[in-house]
Amino acid sequence: MTNTIQDVLRRELVRYLVSKAITCAYTGRALDVRTCVVINGTDGDPAIVISPEAYDAMTQDTRDALTERGFTITDPRTEAGA
Repeated sequence: MTNTIQDVLRRELVRYLVSKAITCAYTGRALDVRTCVVINGTDGDPAIVISPEAYDAMTQDTRDALTERGFTITDPRTEAGA
């Protein structure tokens, strides 16, 4: 884990989004800052947090549409060291 100011700000923004939402809008499950899937806006900043189950239920067409529009996905289950 790196500790550049950008990384710290990103983690805090994800923490804020999780604390604001509390539960996933799609599954109703409680969100966890350590395991939530982050949908990053076109500027690369975290925009939406969802539960891993919501991401797993997302169709490939939806994922492709997000990518085509410039969004990126951060899934902690697929990151190195996870």
